[in-house]
Amino acid sequence: MRIVGILLVSVVSVGMYACTQSEEGSPAEPSTEIVSEVDGNTMVLIPAGTFQMGSTTGDSDEQPVHTVTLDAFYMDTHEVTNARYQKFVQSTGYSQPPLSHNPRFNAPDAPVVRVNWRDAAAYAAWANKRLPTEAEWEYAARGGLTGKQYPNGDIITYADANFGSVGGADRWKWTAPVGSFPPNGYNLYDMGGNVWEWCFDEYSSEFYSISPQNNPRFGREIAPDTENFRILRGGGWGGSPEDLRVADRWYHLSSGSTIGFRCVRDF
Repeated sequence: MRIVGILLVSVVSVGMYACTQSEEGSPAEPSTEIVSEVDGNTMVLIPAGTFQMGSTTGDSDEQPVHTVTLDAFYMDTHEVTNARYQKFVQSTGYSQPPLSHNPRFNAPDAPVVRVNWRDAAAYAAWANKRLPTEAEWEYAARGGLTGKQYPNGDIITYADANFGSVGGADRWKWTAPVGSFPPNGYNLYDMGGNVWEWCFDEYSSEFYSISPQNNPRFGREIAPDTENFRILRGGGWGGSPEDLRVADRWYHLSSGSTIGFRCVRDF
């Protein structure tokens, strides 16, 4: 009986060890949400996928609609705020944005504005992130929806975003605190309205016909000192519903009080 008991204990112990090894050895599930260790912004996982980029009814530079396939990546849930940008300034000695002392735009939880493309790219590099490509931005803004005009469907109202005249839930004349409106299907806030957001890409009216069809990525580092128009997406607090469409494209050489950004990170 004693020998049998010892054998039984041994079998149970081996089984428990095997179970432990199996559980510990199994690949960990990818985190669907992370917090940036540098700037503290929450980032959500945007899954890999294929989508139809562009619009058949929008401006000419939104056409032709074409298929784009993207790898998974993480994106900031919110636009970079004044408070987070100040952390960057204090850590690096980078220059203050021009409107940092303007009470209309400098609330800690409001998006930083009047930052040009290089400012945004410098912040992204400091935070161990990068600016999204135009394709990544549009894919993320769609929130998993197919063929819709806006981040949450085919219409957008003052209950959905900060834009145009003050009305409804949009009680802010200028920028609104980030996250004041409902997120899209990927849990991203303010993908329509509040501030336009810088993308990595240089602007081309022929972008849709010449861009790569798979994983369009145009670099990770800050570009050379040539000054070229860069893409902006998402619409701003002073815009119209047309500006807030997920396929709408704008471009700029410098910046303004309606321009901010958010960052991404490779998965």
